[in-house]
This record gives sequence, structure tokens and C-alpha cells, in this order.
Amino acid sequence: MTRFTPLESDILDALAWDLRDIAPDLAGQFAESLPGSRRNTGSGLFTELIVDRSRPPPMTTPTGRFGTVHAMVGDLPDPIAFQVELRQGRLLALHGDAYGQDTRAIDFARVPFDQVFTLDERGESVAFDPEALMQPSPLLDLHQHADHAPPPPVSAPGVMTVADVQKFQSEKLQGLVDVMFGKVHPATATPVDEDAPIDKADQTSLKIGLWVAVAIGSLLITLVMRLPIFFAIFLTIAIGRMLSRPPVIAALARGTRRLGQYEYRPPER
Repeated sequence: MTRFTPLESDILDALAWDLRDIAPDLAGQFAESLPGSRRNTGSGLFTELIVDRSRPPPMTTPTGRFGTVHAMVGDLPDPIAFQVELRQGRLLALHGDAYGQDTRAIDFARVPFDQVFTLDERGESVAFDPEALMQPSPLLDLHQHADHAPPPPVSAPGVMTVADVQKFQSEKLQGLVDVMFGKVHPATATPVDEDAPIDKADQTSLKIGLWVAVAIGSLLITLVMRLPIFFAIFLTIAIGRMLSRPPVIAALARGTRRLGQYEYRPPER
């Protein structure tokens, strides 16, 4: 099935406005309907309207023909009156009455038309203009003020020259060289007393670190040389005992203390 012709669409829109109090959901029914059979009655037109059956029941239940919409169609001297047929509020058909004028030569699918209007309570014509009849939205009024904040200025992005890129790359490269070969300065100006007694907690931490390092080294040697695991245990105990002697621990602690006073500082420019 084809959709509605321009004449049918405009007339049904006008009828939905004209009958908004009688059939409030008429526009919704029209939007969810398809045309069925069409006839040129010789003095008007008839279009069957098939509404989606899954729509909820209409809010009102009028039965009969309703509407006061008229339009000048083709070369007819007088307008055609249009009405919709409702049954219990459900849209059934669109009827056009030419008041006895001969319409047999009119192709209602392509015929030009204009001056769509309705009739008020006094029988006077009221032009149908969807834009003029549309109620102003209160949301639009919110924008009708002169204190809009101006948009922030958009500055053009700076153009980076080849010299800027080379300078940036040279600075990054020099920073990498400073990290690798930069000077090492004492973290404090106070000299370290190498003859001060070694803290017991430092000795314990140093011993644990040595045993862990020796165990890992022995295990790696065993795996690389494919030796029995007992060799790793023996090597760990032998080297661990040798490094755990008090003179060795004291010497390692003093060396660690001396290294602790230094930190890396990039050279001053």
C-alpha cells in the first residue's frame, strides 16, 4: 500500500486540529494508519483508513462523521468539505463532499489544492496554518534574554618551527645524558662517621638481604649448569655463612652507609 497523498495528509492534519476536543488522539491514529481503498465518488472522494489494531482504545468514543475542514481543489469554483468517519472513537475513513460539483475528471492523488480552512461556531472560515496555530513553547521563552555569556575566545594554535623541534629534542637528549653521566653530590653536608656503631636492625636487614641474594644466585647457577638442587642448597649455606661473619657484615654496613649519603642531582645550568 502507498502512503497518503499530499491532499489527504494536509486535510487529515487540519481535521486533527479541528477535532482536538472531540477526538484528542486523532493525530496519533492518523500517524499510525495506512490508506485502504480509495474512490472518486463523482462528487467528492472517499479514502479508507486502516488504523493499527495494537493502539490503545481511544480516549473518547464518538461515532459518526465529524469535521468542518474545507479546501479549494483543482479548478472547482467552490470548495470541497472534508470529514472523518469515527466508530467508537476509532478512525475509519476520510470523506470529501464537493456539494454536487462534478469531480469525475479530477485525479485526487495529483491535483493541486490550496486555501485549507475550517469553520468556527459562527460559520466563518478560519485559515488553517499549522505554524500559526502552534502554541508557543515555554522552553523557547527561556532563551529570550540578552544576557547570554559570550563564547570564550579561541586562540589559534601556535605554529612549531623546525628550530623549536630541534631545541626540544636537544633538551630531552641532554637530560638523558645528565641522568647517565651527571654529577653525584652528597645528600647532606654533614660527613658520615664511619666509626659509629652499627645498628642491630641494620645488621639483621643486611643479613636477610645477603641470604636472599645468595639463594637466588645459587639457584640460577644450578639451573644454568643443570646441577642437582642439593648443590644449590650447599652453595647457599657455604657462601651465606662466609658473608655472615661479623667482619664482613661490618664492612658491608659501612659501605652501605657511605653510599647512602649520595644522591643524583642534575648539573646546574
